[in-house]
Amino acid sequence: MGTPLVARVAEVVALDRLRADAAAGTGGIALLTGEAGIGKTAVVEEAVARAAAAGATVLTGRADPDQGAPAFWPWLRLLDSDVPGLTPNLLNTGDNNGTGGSGEDPVAARFRVMQDTLRALRSAASVTDGGLVCVLEDLHWADPGSLALLGLVCREVGGTRLLVIATARTLDVELPGAESLTLTPWDPATVATYLAQRAGSPVHASWPAVVHRLGGGNPLYTRELTRLLTATDRLRHPAGAVDLPDGLLRLVGLRIAALTPPARELLGLAAALGTDIDVPTLGRIAAKPVEPLLAEAIGAGILVEDPWAPARLRFAHELVREARYAGLSRAERIAAHTRIAEEFTAAGARAGETARHRVRAAVDEASRRTAKEACEAAARATTRQLDHRAAATWLGQALDLFPDDPWLRLARAEAACLDGRLAVAVADCDAAMAVAEAARRPDLGAAAALTVRGFGGPVASSLLRLCERALALFGVPSGPEFDLDLGLVPARLVAQYAILLVETGGHARAEPLSRQAMALAEAGGDAGAMAAAVHARHEVLDLATDAEEILDLARRSLRLANGGGPVDAELWGRLWRLDALLTIGDLTGYDAETAALAALAERLGRPVVRWHLLRARAARMLLAGRPDAAGALADEALALAGTFDGQPGPELHAAFHASLGPFTGRVPRWPGGLPGALATLGAEPVAVAQIARLAMLDGDRDTAGAACRILRDVLPGLPPDSRRGFVLLSAGEAAVWLDQVDVAAAVYELTLPIAGRYLNTMTACHGSVDRPLGMMAALLGDRQAAERHFRSAIAMEERIGAAPFVAQAQLAYASICDGRPAQVLASEALATARRLGLGPIAVAAAALSRDDLTGREREIAQLAAEGMANREIAARLHISERTVETHVRNALAKLGATNRTQLAARLRAGNQYQH
Repeated sequence: MGTPLVARVAEVVALDRLRADAAAGTGGIALLTGEAGIGKTAVVEEAVARAAAAGATVLTGRADPDQGAPAFWPWLRLLDSDVPGLTPNLLNTGDNNGTGGSGEDPVAARFRVMQDTLRALRSAASVTDGGLVCVLEDLHWADPGSLALLGLVCREVGGTRLLVIATARTLDVELPGAESLTLTPWDPATVATYLAQRAGSPVHASWPAVVHRLGGGNPLYTRELTRLLTATDRLRHPAGAVDLPDGLLRLVGLRIAALTPPARELLGLAAALGTDIDVPTLGRIAAKPVEPLLAEAIGAGILVEDPWAPARLRFAHELVREARYAGLSRAERIAAHTRIAEEFTAAGARAGETARHRVRAAVDEASRRTAKEACEAAARATTRQLDHRAAATWLGQALDLFPDDPWLRLARAEAACLDGRLAVAVADCDAAMAVAEAARRPDLGAAAALTVRGFGGPVASSLLRLCERALALFGVPSGPEFDLDLGLVPARLVAQYAILLVETGGHARAEPLSRQAMALAEAGGDAGAMAAAVHARHEVLDLATDAEEILDLARRSLRLANGGGPVDAELWGRLWRLDALLTIGDLTGYDAETAALAALAERLGRPVVRWHLLRARAARMLLAGRPDAAGALADEALALAGTFDGQPGPELHAAFHASLGPFTGRVPRWPGGLPGALATLGAEPVAVAQIARLAMLDGDRDTAGAACRILRDVLPGLPPDSRRGFVLLSAGEAAVWLDQVDVAAAVYELTLPIAGRYLNTMTACHGSVDRPLGMMAALLGDRQAAERHFRSAIAMEERIGAAPFVAQAQLAYASICDGRPAQVLASEALATARRLGLGPIAVAAAALSRDDLTGREREIAQLAAEGMANREIAARLHISERTVETHVRNALAKLGATNRTQLAARLRAGNQYQH
């Protein structure tokens, strides 16, 4: 059965060990990888035979290369068993056939069925004699859902009696905890062993090298060459030329040619059907008895059986199927796919399975239209399964049949957008817009402009141009005019245009357009249009100055979500509330809103909502004085951000860690370095402000100075949006650090109106606006204003219980005081910093409070931070090792460090903070 097992002893032993561990209650995952024909199946079959002999229950499933394979296909085949509790229905999300739906959110449905399947597998493994072995083959063809379920099982397999054996040519996803076994080609000695085993007679010494060269050590190729050479009795004689005009397919074709004509005809139908063959289905399609013909193919080694699923057969290798399929004439191929499609349609098969065959049978207008409808049905079904890549592929197949259909192109654009392939989506929208312009179709133009939503960055300018072209179809020219009659323009289009104007720096034009979008939406009464208008209005507001209006917009968005509007309206409403509540310092409301967001995440099951929830909790942890826990939550959010597209996860993660830096002493690193980043991003004020903060944390005065100069020039023209406060205060703090009085004066004047607010959001927390205002006032020589701001900052942070920021404000206030007042403030900051482990604050506060390290403690701490052992320090300073140990312990306690790595960071950060 399959390639005889040669030279794979280590892999079989490893699988046998994992199977024994699983039977004892320590489950595991094994991943076998290697090129096609390398022998993965042979290794698995040997391991499975040994597992079955040891009393294990074995289930198998195989991915299918054809596009019609439904989501979770290998798991569906595996679960099609007689093991109690295991059934393909575990993965039924309630709408697999495109015949209506249960109303459950697709993401939540997929999450639910994956969890149900995991529990069922764990349960089955616990009651099965000898444990449960699940074999999943050819996962390089698997759909994202199947791989996601495999990843879930990997994370939860510990402590079970379950072993999963997966095979793939290559696999791009991480399988945590999996033992990877890579099969490599046979060497010449192994080929010689194989030839000796299979020839049945002596093999001339010249053949192993020739066969190894021709087959490259690939067991499948070697097997086929050996079969050919033994059939012609050539192995006993010296090696000579081997006629391989068509490569391996020709070799396989020779085997197929030896079958009877009826068997060859049936194999042609089976090759069109797919790699895996359901025998009853094949019998209905062939409309004749098939068992004798299948037995002939099995005997020839062309088809192989699955002992655990006797109603299923498969080709010995995908190349075998390809060889037979390539041998079909055009008329035979079309006839085969037509018969298969008709059978699938009559049986109510999954939409993708039917569509694949409809496309391959499309030869005239009627069959092409039938294939188009089948592709659209397949796209709808895969969209419900959240397989947007497959949906886009099916719609692309339909487009190949009807390339001039603009609505079909927009459907493909929407699927590509959901899959994160924005270039494809925008190109499709652009093509549809061209059709709309040629036909003067404003409705089509609006649809083309609104298909890709919720994305900014580099694609924003292209989307903005689409909006302008759509507006032109309604008779609205692009330009600065705002008093035009927009009564016929859809409110969603005006809202989309306003949002993109903000993204591309056109805030002045966006603000009045957002008002017009609101008026149009209110007049139309459509909840979706109103939600878009509310979103547009939010984008033009400054969080620091307009927090109350943002809270009102959030309430409206929540009401719209409850009144039939899009579900995203609730998500946006809750996110806006969270940021606004942080800005005004209402942490009681923030905690309640975080709980509501948690409930939403549980209800929807969407990773993106969970990501926002983790960010909200991270910000709260920082304000509560737990920066390390906050950083861990931010890291968890970043890991989750990799599971979906369209969100700036890495950028927001870096911004949050930058706000942790003043308390942890850790400086986030920018890929390529800060100077290079500044040269690349110098036109984006928010990025320049972030670089300035990182440069201050790192003590890089040159980069901070360059960033400050850029910010100085853009300050007068900063638009009043949600990023304005961060840019202003970043410029102000950099100016204080660099003693740039002119920049500090400009920033102070611009920032004074938002005194009493907090520069806190889920993206980053920098505390009360009054603290940097006090720093700038001090630099400007206004001692009275500085003290007023610092006292306000301390009171504000104490009111919300933000202990780290209380200490930070106390330390800043102490830096402008003298004598006893400075010592008292610094001592209070020092006590908080030591209690919370805020190393940089503790170092700077200790210096101001004169509760610093002693001279000997600092000397020993510095040597310890440089990596010297206690014994080496004692020898250098001529003191006892116990004395060194005492001084190191005291230094760790005073600086709030727990090990020498942290000690070095505290000393380095403290020096920077004092500077």
